[in-house]
Amino acid sequence: MTPSPKRSRTTTLALCAGVAVLAVAALSFVHPWGNLRSASPSATAPMANSDAPEAVRTLLVQKCGDCHSNNTRWPLYSRIAPSSWLVEHDVKEGREHMNLSAWEQYTADNRIDLLARIGTQLRQGKMPLKQYLLLHPEARLSDSERKLISDWTKMERKRLVAEMAK
Repeated sequence: MTPSPKRSRTTTLALCAGVAVLAVAALSFVHPWGNLRSASPSATAPMANSDAPEAVRTLLVQKCGDCHSNNTRWPLYSRIAPSSWLVEHDVKEGREHMNLSAWEQYTADNRIDLLARIGTQLRQGKMPLKQYLLLHPEARLSDSERKLISDWTKMERKRLVAEMAK
């Protein structure tokens, strides 16, 4: 007895779906940019020992910390390939540009440069990234929050430059 074409098609679709699920599961263990989750979270909060006012530090951790610190909150979709690769890539790049968990380790010159870039990115509306805000609307910065951080970057740069001149 030969199987009906409808049953054969259903079996083929089920087999393909099973193979796809197994492939996604297996690929979820592949980390093209290294396993960023293995970076241990900071024992202290990012920028804990910095001179940033508490309001600024809180904003930086809440709005920027997922990509720019070792304290990334990894949502479920960041564990399933291929979306995991996109998220890991963005976090890797974010940490390379600036890691708030390593703020104390940056030299004064590096901090001055980072502060200038933070201010510029905020004023131009380039941060947080638009694609991040699509899934994380809570990371959106209000105009007053942008101004608070931007004003701090200016004051902190001036303070560091004056400190270096001594």
